[in-house]
Amino acid sequence: MRFILLIFALATVPFMAWAVEAPAGQVRIDATKVLRGHFVEEHSMKGSRGPMRSSGHFVVAPAHGLIWGIEKPFPTSTIITPNGAAQDIGGMAVKLPAKNIAHLYDIVGGALAGDWRGLEEDFVLTRSGDAQHWQILLTPRQGNASRLPYATITVDGSRFVENIVMTKVDESYDSLSFSDEILSPTPLTSAENAVFNKVMP
Repeated sequence: MRFILLIFALATVPFMAWAVEAPAGQVRIDATKVLRGHFVEEHSMKGSRGPMRSSGHFVVAPAHGLIWGIEKPFPTSTIITPNGAAQDIGGMAVKLPAKNIAHLYDIVGGALAGDWRGLEEDFVLTRSGDAQHWQILLTPRQGNASRLPYATITVDGSRFVENIVMTKVDESYDSLSFSDEILSPTPLTSAENAVFNKVMP
């Protein structure tokens, strides 16, 4: 459940033409490629003794959507596509409410795919760094701060996104660290196709 709440505050894998330039050095993913990798997710609340942590793998396929597969502390997959979203627990898929799915696509999927277009409506993007190590600071636009759960979002990386840190007004935060990212022109595996097929129109 914590991941779903976090992800609804986040983003989408946009499938239209690039409108906002990716940082110098970042690889942009089109519909002919698939990005796979691993993640570590931490959730820290102000006053807590330490962050809660989960880890797993992800798949970004612009022609299909995003798979977020938590392996630890317990196996859970969240699948987001243009047709909707579902969570797979123990082989049983449960549809998730469509509300706020666009934000999921825009931040996590959009950042990983190198498409920042969907973020400019709600955030001011401030860029720094270079092709070897770039950073983008996202701050809510005036009028959006009251409906967005984060005061700032910082994304940094080089060829691929390496970290996303989302800080709330009370200084609690959610962070995502990415590793072992591989961009491949090969199609989805049969298992990945089966996961995406759980989210039907």
